[in-house]
Amino acid sequence: MPTADYQRIAEDLRRRLAEGEWSPGEQLPPRAQLAREYRTSPAAIQRGQELLIDTGVLEGRKSVGVFVRAPQARMTLPVMLPIPDAIRQAGLTPAIEYRSDVKVPAPEPIARRLSVDIDTPCVRTRYEYLGNARPLALGESWEPMALTHRTPILLPEDGPLAGTGVVRRLAAVGVRVGSAQFRTHARHPDDHEALRLGITRRTLIIRLDRTHLTDTGRPVETATFLLPQTRWELVYDVPVPACDLAGGEQGPQGADGHDAGTGRVRQDGTRRTR
Repeated sequence: MPTADYQRIAEDLRRRLAEGEWSPGEQLPPRAQLAREYRTSPAAIQRGQELLIDTGVLEGRKSVGVFVRAPQARMTLPVMLPIPDAIRQAGLTPAIEYRSDVKVPAPEPIARRLSVDIDTPCVRTRYEYLGNARPLALGESWEPMALTHRTPILLPEDGPLAGTGVVRRLAAVGVRVGSAQFRTHARHPDDHEALRLGITRRTLIIRLDRTHLTDTGRPVETATFLLPQTRWELVYDVPVPACDLAGGEQGPQGADGHDAGTGRVRQDGTRRTR
């Protein structure tokens, strides 16, 4: 079967990258210029570049162009660690762009996660997480507006407790968060998500849904985070109960008084103990 034009272009671009024609972080020539060079259409150039974006060789930047992606290990995100902290641990400079809106009616999926009526007024905050000024993840948080209405902490990223997190903010108004639930699955991004993340629609993203609950099990906040699978690895730290010689479980602390080990459960279901 003959090789499609865009596949031939992708392979030749890969060869030129391997030979060092463009350095990591350098922008590739415009598609129109490459189309003239390869005697093909800009659409074929775009498809060829998208193949290399899917495999992490190139990266697209919204409204700018296509760049050579610098070699970079996938970032590790323990599920209870804030995304900016994970970006910082990867050696990058984190930044957040956000927008909060009030009195946003809860759509049916959000109402179900928050155990409220559809159209209940909420505070919705949308996030874009950046590392070294490049988009790495997206987020969207919802809180029932009744929890913080007429208080200084109505907006999560403004006011006296801006950026301190859900648990501390809600504690300031007497709402005690006792647990958090997480659900994950993989899917492909829509056009808007792919554009904001600088990826193609064929790139898999990890969707992480998080819901904070009170000690009595009432949901008080729910959020969704979108993480490109080529850039992130989720890690779950799960306490492993110690077992005494008599066969009974000791709980998180061992029989000798030392802390028990923890298991790291990865998204693929494997566990690594330490």
